[in-house]
Amino acid sequence: MKDIFDNCRLGDLELNSRVIRTGLWQTQTMGELYEKYENIAKSGVGLIITELISLYPKDKFSEYSIKSGRPSFMIDAKRLAEISHSHDVPILGQIEFIKYDRGIDLDIGVNDLTLEDIRQIQQDIIIASQKLKLAGFDGIQLALGNNFFLSKFINPYFNQRSDDYGGNTFNRMRLVLELIKVMKNNLSFHISCKVNAFDGRKGGIDAKESIEICKLLEKVGVDSIQVTKPLSPLYFTKDVSDEDELIEFSQNLIESTNVPVILGGGFNSMEHMNETLNKTDIDFLSMYRPFVAEEDFLEKWKMDGEGTSRCKMCNNCYRTKTSTCYHY
Repeated sequence: MKDIFDNCRLGDLELNSRVIRTGLWQTQTMGELYEKYENIAKSGVGLIITELISLYPKDKFSEYSIKSGRPSFMIDAKRLAEISHSHDVPILGQIEFIKYDRGIDLDIGVNDLTLEDIRQIQQDIIIASQKLKLAGFDGIQLALGNNFFLSKFINPYFNQRSDDYGGNTFNRMRLVLELIKVMKNNLSFHISCKVNAFDGRKGGIDAKESIEICKLLEKVGVDSIQVTKPLSPLYFTKDVSDEDELIEFSQNLIESTNVPVILGGGFNSMEHMNETLNKTDIDFLSMYRPFVAEEDFLEKWKMDGEGTSRCKMCNNCYRTKTSTCYHY
């Protein structure tokens, strides 16, 4: 029988549990973030994935958004890594952006990127990854899901390019595949990708193509894949849940590849999580909102052998793009 608090391995990473904390946006000071990470890391979490790390100065959700180009980034990143590692918890930096910034031009669309722009994006991600490695991070997560820029680049709904970076699945993935190949050859650390199970738009990525995308990621050496949805976690409320679709997709992905798969979305009780682990081949579950509502809830679950998060799944933290809970 699997349990969320099993010691396990996610590729090359040793985890203290099967629970992975994933991040979204940052609206608190770095001092508050340090305290939050301390509470999360000591709670019994297996892996921490940071809030979104923006590549470009104007691409931010708040004045406190983590940006890889700011002068204090290395100091802040090193401190976050030290906090996590002090509790034997590995940490990945989540890299992504909403809008590509060419300098004077902001918010350039997928179809308007020049080859020079594509090379610049690849270079910017590599530089941010190098910084995280130097800061002591165990790896990165490249956000190819939700509605971030790269998720649009690989999606036929948005990508109407007629060059080598548009058209079939491989061409739309070319930017990402080239990028990962370079990183695997030059950076010896964990590379995870967050991928949409499907898009939901007519003419967008369906579940079958998403599996093909994951197979391409496997070929270039990706170490783990986190399954999500384009508007997750808005799909998961007390009244509405598409969780079964994600479970089915994750199971199919496990059967189709040899890459460790992380399932995220909608979990808020230990019983439910253990039930999912034991009725499927899924070994890793990610959570975000419960950690916003209560940073150290896993500590109580482990002590009691059961528990339910106090998160109301209201999605206020998602809709308002805040890293704090409205209710607590």
